[in-house]
Amino acid sequence: MLGVEPALKERTIAFLKKLQHPDGGFDSIKVAYCVTTSLIELGATPERGFEKSIFLAQSSLGRLGSFDVNIEASSEVETTYLSLETLRLLRKPVETEPLTGLILRLGNLDGSFGRGGYSRMASVYYALASLKLLGYDMSSLDGTLKWIRACENSAGGFAGSPNNFDPYLILEEIYYGLRALEALNAASQFPSQNLSLIRKFQNRNGGFRRSIFLGISTFEDTFYALSSLDILSAQAENQRSSIR
Repeated sequence: MLGVEPALKERTIAFLKKLQHPDGGFDSIKVAYCVTTSLIELGATPERGFEKSIFLAQSSLGRLGSFDVNIEASSEVETTYLSLETLRLLRKPVETEPLTGLILRLGNLDGSFGRGGYSRMASVYYALASLKLLGYDMSSLDGTLKWIRACENSAGGFAGSPNNFDPYLILEEIYYGLRALEALNAASQFPSQNLSLIRKFQNRNGGFRRSIFLGISTFEDTFYALSSLDILSAQAENQRSSIR
């Protein structure tokens, strides 16, 4: 996103390839996803095919990854999305119907997604992103778009639930909210406010922290910030192009 190539590119490629086991597998699907996407960015690919390990973890219902996760995980749909995206990068086909049905059954009456009626913006994003990869008709999800809009704050950021604006803002909520809108081919209603808000997460060392109030800079939060800025910039350019 910054247009800079790693200084130690070949050593980084070698390090990433060592994370793959002799049988082709990885410690987790998240590691497999991160290694695959990173190698592709660097112009390389994994040493051995490992799609079999993904399909071996598929349940009889067609589920890729578990929907039963602990409260600290970002979403119960994250592993499913990472599996689908990794298989897409490897150009491996997936049987879409069972997974589409499973994800849709996580949908709630208010348009959100989450087990037992408990919604998180991350779950909404990963559900939408997975459905999009599965070729689902996203235009039928008007209720989900309304739910996201109800979480969007006119001062910037996204609430955890509709019309419930907690002053304790965290960076990933902005990222997941913008990503969820993007999956529905929609843009933020308050782009300038989000741009101003994201700047408040930046520390003096150039990195970004999770909380608007305090915290250390991390690669993860810096990624959330840069990705959000990238989305907002692209949306602003699209708006300028449509005016012209």
